[in-house]
Amino acid sequence: MRILYHHRTLADGAEGVHIAEMVSAFRELGHEVEVMGLASAPAVPGETGVLGRMRGMLPEPVHELAGAAMNVREYWSVARAIDRRRPDLLYKRHARNDVGALSAARARGVPTALEVNCLYSSPRYLRFEPLRFARLTGRLEKKALSLASVVLAVSSPLADEIRALGIAQVDVLPNGANPRTFRPAAEPTGEARARLGLRDGLTIGWAGVIREWHGLELMLEALADVPDATLLVIGDGPGRAAFEALALERGVRDRIHVTGRVPHERMADYLQMVDIAVVADERTGIASPMKLLEYMAMGLTVVAPDARNIRDLIAPDVDGVLFRQGDARDLTHAITRLAADPVLRRRLGGNARSKIERERNWRRNAETVLGLVSSPDTVRGIHADPAMKRQHV
Repeated sequence: MRILYHHRTLADGAEGVHIAEMVSAFRELGHEVEVMGLASAPAVPGETGVLGRMRGMLPEPVHELAGAAMNVREYWSVARAIDRRRPDLLYKRHARNDVGALSAARARGVPTALEVNCLYSSPRYLRFEPLRFARLTGRLEKKALSLASVVLAVSSPLADEIRALGIAQVDVLPNGANPRTFRPAAEPTGEARARLGLRDGLTIGWAGVIREWHGLELMLEALADVPDATLLVIGDGPGRAAFEALALERGVRDRIHVTGRVPHERMADYLQMVDIAVVADERTGIASPMKLLEYMAMGLTVVAPDARNIRDLIAPDVDGVLFRQGDARDLTHAITRLAADPVLRRRLGGNARSKIERERNWRRNAETVLGLVSSPDTVRGIHADPAMKRQHV
């Protein structure tokens, strides 16, 4: 199969990992993939690249309108790519005000799979990223969803939001992890721990960008109740100074190690030092946290908030432990229970690793996408729509 993969991201964060892994998975399955996008991942970790700096210079309302205006250019560039490459599938990562590529595929009768990580016009998401032209975004978003042959939501709550817009057929396809990149440590980690200055004993880990809404403060109470434990924070971010100040105030600063920014390709080196890996909060309510899946792939004991999108990934007390979201005491109880029971930690971590190997990996995701696109219902729907008839000469 020939696949045209189109995205409108800078590919400098988790989205870049997602794109690279899905493209690699499609190719491993024997398919040809051509990628069309704004940019590939920056060569130097931490840099946003030229496009990122240009975006930072534009007022947000101008950036919103520019995104809508890009649809004309993208329509014709994708139409030319379709005429040249004659793909069997357009795989599209949903973006704000983004319908040009899907419109071109529809006009030329090419099936499309639309991967949706959020709805930019939903009230839930607008709390995180307010828009000046929310109505315009909402209209274009609904148009994009209606153009797709297959709509893939990364979580069950997100699928419900999409269905509420009148899109009847939505499939839930959570993110994955690469079990070759992220795997249980084969060698003792004592030397690596010593280089970081980690003390002996239990290590609680968290990975990501340190921001206020990630709930790291919830972990400080738990740390106070597990006196021999160290908290390893793998990452950096705008909330680091406030977090470290709060840790000092709570009297646990000497048991916290913050690594600073770590390239994704080195993340496994740090996670192998962790005994209990935590997702402290997930306030979007619709995400499929990649860090959680990577913890699982490492065979770590996972603790995460009890929310519907998290239950898409974790079976409570089978391959992870869930706590009442936002409840520091319940998080403390979960961590202290696990700290006292290494046998339980090994069982949960082993089950988590097995789930990644069996179903929550990128190759399985690619197989699922191709199966949905090739299903009889999808094929019948394409041929029944006059607008979807191929126009190749």
